[in-house]
Amino acid sequence: MLDMYRTDTLSIKLKKIYFLTLWEVNKMNIKIASEKTGLTKKAIKYYENEGLISPLKNSENNYREYSDEDIVKLNLIGALRALDITIVDIKNVIIGKKSLPETLIEAVKKIDENINYLGKSKLIITSLIEKNLTDYRSSGEQIKKLRKTLELSRDDKKEYISHTLLRIFPGNFGQVFVSIYAPFLSVTIDNDEKKKIWLKLVDFLDSVDEVVYKNAFLIKQINNSDNDNLDGLKKALDTQCKYILDYDENTKDNIMINRQIELAKSLKEGGELKQKFSKGLEDLKQFMKVVGPIQKGFEEYLCILNEDYKKYKDNEIKMLANVNKTVKDKLGFTANELIKTLNEGN
Repeated sequence: MLDMYRTDTLSIKLKKIYFLTLWEVNKMNIKIASEKTGLTKKAIKYYENEGLISPLKNSENNYREYSDEDIVKLNLIGALRALDITIVDIKNVIIGKKSLPETLIEAVKKIDENINYLGKSKLIITSLIEKNLTDYRSSGEQIKKLRKTLELSRDDKKEYISHTLLRIFPGNFGQVFVSIYAPFLSVTIDNDEKKKIWLKLVDFLDSVDEVVYKNAFLIKQINNSDNDNLDGLKKALDTQCKYILDYDENTKDNIMINRQIELAKSLKEGGELKQKFSKGLEDLKQFMKVVGPIQKGFEEYLCILNEDYKKYKDNEIKMLANVNKTVKDKLGFTANELIKTLNEGN
């Protein structure tokens, strides 16, 4: 009986010795921990100070002793830090406050935000390089303006364009000009090409000075209109916009065709209408001299930024071509041809 007790006691002691020996073997100093993880001693101490690991200390020599569990944690910390995941987020994973998948998903969102931010910065820098700026005095304000407009929401972009056009064209004419494009000013900037075009548009509008109206009769006439006439003109433009957007090549615009036929006949016959029209062409020249270059540049950018406006312009070309063809088939000539001759004569 005594022998059996001694045997059991010996067995327990041997087991204790085995596990103690195993623990001693698995204990590592900071040099070995550094070799196993690829981390510097300084980094390991930093992670310990941040509470990411808690190695035991040898009571005899006060040295840190790292376990296999510490090595697992250090490898995870090193891997996550290489992915630019913050110490706070890593600590939350280790203490169980957040799961690893949750932390990785949040990291991807941050990376996407950084990519978006850096992409915008690259576009702005590229835009400035293309302009070959030499005067740094105005560059700071311009860079801030480009960044600010690029960050605007869809509605804010629309408001920005409207206000800028009203600055360029003060008075009633500016309101009419904006109303022409109002249905198409909600631009969606959803790729790098559109972001680049948006910056070009902002730069273009910013470079246009306020228009001073001199001899442009049409502009003066609109500016002198009362509110009722102005509202009527805006409504007419809105109706025309909707009609052109919905235009189908197979639809015959009888109203416009009849108007063009009457105009072509009157111009062909000459008389008072022809004289009035001839004078109107001179006014139109003055108008286009003021508005034409600005309108052309603005529309080129808007066609890229808004697909509906591109459709509108394409439909407008198709509609006018179909009307002219029909008039030509009926009369043998068109109002546009006669107007061109009058224009050349002037």
